[in-house]
Amino acid sequence: MNIIVWAIQLLLTAMFAMAGYGKISNSKEQHIADRHIKPNNSVVPIRILGVLEWLGCIGITVPWLTNISPVLTPVSAVGFCLIMIAGIVNHTLRKEYNMLPLLAAILVLSALVAYARFTQLNGGTGR
Repeated sequence: MNIIVWAIQLLLTAMFAMAGYGKISNSKEQHIADRHIKPNNSVVPIRILGVLEWLGCIGITVPWLTNISPVLTPVSAVGFCLIMIAGIVNHTLRKEYNMLPLLAAILVLSALVAYARFTQLNGGTGR
């Protein structure tokens, strides 16, 4: 089971690293074209979300790997769940239903990592 959870953690890391990179590196015009923001809105919230996604990538892998504050790994997974819930709500309100299956799958994977790692912290099967 531990190998499966690690594989999911690495998959989530790759997915959120790519998404975060796009949010940080794309121009305001590109975010407007992608309908992430309206023309008169600031790009700063998108950039902050991208930085948070990158921090989550570090948090979901490094603490568990190094055994330094390993509780940060399931906490980061919960953070990914919250990002996915917000994404599902946002895309539903905008009637962009084609993204919902992917967001739901990422939500389930993030929740699985959170559950597995919290369980292991509380005396479940080891690392």
